Amino acid sequence: MTIFWTLVTYANIPARYDLFLSHTSFSPPPLLSLSPSLLGQGGADVVLSCSLVEEGSGMGGMGGGALFSRTPATLVLRDLAVTPDLSPDTLTPFNPPSVPDPDSIILEAKVESPEIPEADLLLHADCNEQEVTCEISRYFPRNAKEGSTEPAYFIGSLQIEGGGLSLTLILQTLPLDQSDRPALMQRKLELPLSQSGTLLTEVVFLVFSRSESHSAPIGGVALLDCGFRQQDPPPGLELGLEWRLQHRGSGRKVLEISAGQTETEEGPAVHVEREGSSVDAALLVGQGNASLTLARLKVSDEGTYICTVSTGLYQAQQVIQLHVTQPPHVSLSEEKLVFRDELPQKLSCHCKNYYPLDVQMEWFSVSSTDSEPSVLSDQVSLSSHRQHSDRTMSISSHLTLHPSTFPPGTTVTCRVTHPALDTPLSLSLTVETPEPDSYWMVLGFLVITVLFFYQVMK
Repeated sequence: MTIFWTLVTYANIPARYDLFLSHTSFSPPPLLSLSPSLLGQGGADVVLSCSLVEEGSGMGGMGGGALFSRTPATLVLRDLAVTPDLSPDTLTPFNPPSVPDPDSIILEAKVESPEIPEADLLLHADCNEQEVTCEISRYFPRNAKEGSTEPAYFIGSLQIEGGGLSLTLILQTLPLDQSDRPALMQRKLELPLSQSGTLLTEVVFLVFSRSESHSAPIGGVALLDCGFRQQDPPPGLELGLEWRLQHRGSGRKVLEISAGQTETEEGPAVHVEREGSSVDAALLVGQGNASLTLARLKVSDEGTYICTVSTGLYQAQQVIQLHVTQPPHVSLSEEKLVFRDELPQKLSCHCKNYYPLDVQMEWFSVSSTDSEPSVLSDQVSLSSHRQHSDRTMSISSHLTLHPSTFPPGTTVTCRVTHPALDTPLSLSLTVETPEPDSYWMVLGFLVITVLFFYQVMK
């Protein structure tokens, strides 16, 4: 009996290490393995459990059929470039099944050129307790020759929980040496398998983002990360980039660039729809940097941004969420808190010009004899939300205070919590002892003055 540990990562299910007990010669692949042929170069293999997603029959449940079907699959990323500090002692080689299974779907993807950026994040995802999701589908290249079936293509989506790296890979099958014996066919995909029962592929194109979500203030600048890598393109191959914004069911184009991947006198064609948006065309062509800069942000800039890169046969995209924020300006209606004539007093806490709408306002009090603040829920009322021309919001909370409940020395606090604030914002006032009434002071002074002059005149 052989014992193996391997990382199992299903789509939408947290990654975990499973213990495999095998009485057969099949060796389940580990999460991370070092390719023996590349030990000196530091090439590593990453093995992920994925879902092969295909269009199903039916109407998404209306006719009893599913809109999409999912079949378990395995993706092996071969020869990933790793940092020199990764110890080979912690890695084991990937071992395919000794007996090929035509029902198993195992895609071996050679990753040499182009390289996957930030590949170390994939290697250390489990150690960092991050979920990795993986989905694979058949891909049909743009402008492919009609009737062409070789090579076959797949598109894969990899996402690491909590951000850090999101990848869209296009895989192309590799030719097989069938001189010895006919290749075994994978039953579901109807594609020839290698002698070890895997589909041999290589990564030919990828689009990535190192940040799936970004927050920026109103009036500020946002940089949405997007990039691509590809095998060496033929001279003159056109490169296209489109950024689109989708929000609440509507969409619009933000920016579009069309450029050759070799230098020309004409330069790239840039079409800007959203004023203040830009992409560095030189970095796009030279380094594959498709990142979008948005200046002078408004609330209307919030939403889902789609970065689509196309070149030759291939097109892939990444999705980045932009959250526009504005911290609230908080103020109190009074500068001092003094009760006069033993009458109740209203204290208001104003929360102005914030975005998004989610805001929480709370009142607390603590007297000189209290050890912990008390939450004030009675005698509290909220105004309705008010929206301004820039789509920021305002609201006020009102607290009615009674002299018998809030003696001098009691501190009253308004605390505001909002997504744009790193920590809650608090403003406080302390109840003061009322001064003697000025009316009686003035009257007493006049009486004393009159008596003084009366005595002098006598």
